[in-house]
Amino acid sequence: MDLGNLVGRRVALENRLQNEREGPPDARTREYEREYRELQKELAAAFRRGNEERERITLMLEMMRILENRLVYLQNFVVDATPDDRALASLVTRFIDQILRDRNPTLTMLEATYYRAVASLYAGDLGAARQGFGLACASEESDETNDIKYKSYVILGHLLHEARDYARARQLHDQSLRYSTNGNVTAQALALKALNSYALGEIDDALRLFRESLALFDPHQPFFNSYFYRNALLFCGAICFDRGDLRGAEESYARVVESVEQHSYDFFDALIHLGRIHYRRQRWDDALAAFEKAEQSHRFGENEYLVDTWFWIARAQLKRNDRAEARRYLEKVASSPVRYDKKPQAAELLRKIA
Repeated sequence: MDLGNLVGRRVALENRLQNEREGPPDARTREYEREYRELQKELAAAFRRGNEERERITLMLEMMRILENRLVYLQNFVVDATPDDRALASLVTRFIDQILRDRNPTLTMLEATYYRAVASLYAGDLGAARQGFGLACASEESDETNDIKYKSYVILGHLLHEARDYARARQLHDQSLRYSTNGNVTAQALALKALNSYALGEIDDALRLFRESLALFDPHQPFFNSYFYRNALLFCGAICFDRGDLRGAEESYARVVESVEQHSYDFFDALIHLGRIHYRRQRWDDALAAFEKAEQSHRFGENEYLVDTWFWIARAQLKRNDRAEARRYLEKVASSPVRYDKKPQAAELLRKIA
C-alpha cells in the first residue's frame, strides 16, 4: 500500500478545489465527486487490509476529511447520502469513539466532536448532527485556524434554517463571522445570514446583507463559492424586481447570466427575469431575445416554466405585431399537457387574433 500516494492525492484534490477560480461549474463538480468517491473507496479498502495502527489511523483521518470536503465545498451542506456514505459514516463514528476511549491524542475533543457531527449528517441522523455541531460551537477549545469553529456555526445554522428556525439560524451565521479569516468565507457567512433575514420577512436587512456579501465575493481568490455567490445575485434581483427597481434587478440578473453555465436552471431563470424587465420597459425586441434564449437553454423537459416562457414569447410577439409567431406559441401553450394556470388567457388571446 502506498499510503503517501493516497494522502497526497487527497491533499492535491482539496487544494485544487479550494483554489478553483470562479468556482467549479456543474460538470467539474460532478468530476470532483467522482474523484473523491473513487479515492474514498481506495482508502476504505486499504483500511480494511491494514494491520498497523498508525497507518489505519492515517487512513481513517483521510476518509473523514473527504466527507468534510464534499460536505463543505461540493454539497453546500446538503447531504444526499448513498449506502456507501452511510457505511463510512458508521465506521467513522466507531473509530472516533475508540479514539476517545483509548485517550488517543490523535484528535482533540473539538475535532472528535466536529467530525462525529459530520458523520451523523452522512448517516442521516440530523438530531445527532445538530447536537454535535452545537457542542462544537459551545466548546471553549479552539482550533488553530478557527476553521472548525467557523464551519460548526455555519453548518448548525444551515440545519436550523432547514428546520425553519430562521431567527436562531441567523444568530449562528452572525456568530460564525467571528471566526472568518478570508474574504470569500466572510461573504458566504453574510449570504447565509441574509437568507435567514429574507425568510423572516426582513427584506431591507436581507438586501443589505446580500449586497455586502457580493462586495466581498472574489472569484479570483481561494474559497470562492459560486453557489452562494449566484444565490445572492438571484435574491438581489428578485427583491429589486418586486420593488420596481428595474435597474438594480437587471444588473443582478445580467451578472448571473455572465457567471453560470448556459444549460443551468439559474441561467434560464435569470434570462426569464431579464425578459420581463425589458417587457416592462416596452423594449419588445430585447424582451423577445431574452425569452427565446431562455427557451433554447432549457434542458429540463416540458414543464410549467417552459410553457410560461412560450406564453411570454407570444406576448412579446404580439407587441411586435407578429401575429403568426404569437399564434404559434399560443397554440403550443394551449396544447401542452402540462398544467399551467394561464392557459385560459392563452386561449382568449388565440380567439382574439384568429
